[in-house]
Amino acid sequence: MKTRFFSLFAGLLLAGQPVMAQNKTYKMHIKLNDGSTYTVKTKDVKEVLFTASQPYDPSDPVKADVDSIHAPKEGGTYQVHITSSVPLSTESGGASNIEIDNIYNRFFNHSSVNLTRTYEEGLLTIKVNPATSRTVGTRKVFLYDDEGTEAFSIPVSQDGDPTASLLSDVGKNYLSAISTCVASSHAYYRAADVSYTGLWHAANVEAPLSSNNYVVNELWNAQWQVIARNSPLIQNNVVPLFPMCVVLNAKTYYNLVTLFGAVPYYTVIDADNYGRMTRMAPSEIFSKLEEQLTQVVSDMDERVTGYVDSADKLAFPSKDVARVVLADIYMYQGRYAQAKELLTAIVNGGRYALVDRVNNLEPDCSEAIWSLPTPVSTRARASQEIGVSYYNDDLYILQSYSDVLLSLAECETKLGNDQQAKTYVSQVATTKNIASTSTETIAAIAEIRSKIQTDFAGYFAFLKRTGLAQTMLNIEEYQLLFPIPISELQRNPQMTQNPGY
Repeated sequence: MKTRFFSLFAGLLLAGQPVMAQNKTYKMHIKLNDGSTYTVKTKDVKEVLFTASQPYDPSDPVKADVDSIHAPKEGGTYQVHITSSVPLSTESGGASNIEIDNIYNRFFNHSSVNLTRTYEEGLLTIKVNPATSRTVGTRKVFLYDDEGTEAFSIPVSQDGDPTASLLSDVGKNYLSAISTCVASSHAYYRAADVSYTGLWHAANVEAPLSSNNYVVNELWNAQWQVIARNSPLIQNNVVPLFPMCVVLNAKTYYNLVTLFGAVPYYTVIDADNYGRMTRMAPSEIFSKLEEQLTQVVSDMDERVTGYVDSADKLAFPSKDVARVVLADIYMYQGRYAQAKELLTAIVNGGRYALVDRVNNLEPDCSEAIWSLPTPVSTRARASQEIGVSYYNDDLYILQSYSDVLLSLAECETKLGNDQQAKTYVSQVATTKNIASTSTETIAAIAEIRSKIQTDFAGYFAFLKRTGLAQTMLNIEEYQLLFPIPISELQRNPQMTQNPGY
């Protein structure tokens, strides 16, 4: 690039104009190739700069010895050898080109690669700084010709720091709200489960139920709050949270189906369809949930979720959490072989151990696969509205290792392996010092479950899938399902009531 400087006097002489005429102001007129004209007064001009540039020719592309750079979370320095027929620089004179997905800016602690770059005589040097975010977006480093036109780019990616918080404050607040909804939905599901099955006495949740029952209405609404909170994450393609959304939706739909039977199934919840969907058969809902769970489980970690006391822990449930949900879905359909495979994987993982307590487990308990703190407001509302006390009012056990062993025992005896089933039953009964009076395996499982399941619920679903519910609870066939709340029937013209109500 060659540059020449001319004084104002010389520049005006070139234009053929006198310079120092008395009491006159001269103007310089510049006409460009596109026909536009610019005028400037000579008194405003300090000097005229003429630049000779060599523009980039796309038919003669810039070449490099590498086509991309990937740095570890610790960063590093990288050199790229460039071959170009025109002079290049790192400066375009415009804004820096950094590629960042807007959703991550709002919801996640996500950043582009933090780097510096220099270019001199065919050598591009890129220094990548250590990552400070959980996820790091790819950033392109550009080289430009003399006119600021992009002539070359190379993508630079980097591993994120796995110890950094993934969520921004916005993300944490949103997931905290989801956690509260999950706690509320479990509070009502557990209360309905222990009350309807007679494990605890609550006069307002016992057969025969009414569609005007306030608790049934709150139970229904609490489940849909979880699904409604998950929906925007799915609709906005928040991919890192898909496993969480799938697990929570599957757990919630399982609750709904085991209590109400056929319910509306939403892939997307918006103003046009919410409260206007027809009921879908349980088999169809389970088929969709099964497909989703099997798709996301490969992206989940083999670790203990345990006590979920932060938004980050809620965001990434473990593979075992998904296994238990999917096993429950299989068992409710009588697909015991598939459930056994999932439950056996949990046992063989060796990540959990039984404790001698029957209920009232601690947050760091080795038996808890998945648990949540109980929001004070949720505990107070459930206690006041349902009138049920629990062994553990400060901790919700959503999944327990004792439940896994009893479910595995159920699978084994249903598959003809009764001796192995009794081994699992004995393991739970002995550790927790529960005396069983039954020699028949399913009856023994029912006996033990009646003593330990008040924390994590699911006793009613067990009794129904094993054919014990009507006899043990002294209820009629139609009472195997709860009534659809009258408020839902009034809100949704497509909704129908369960038979018998």
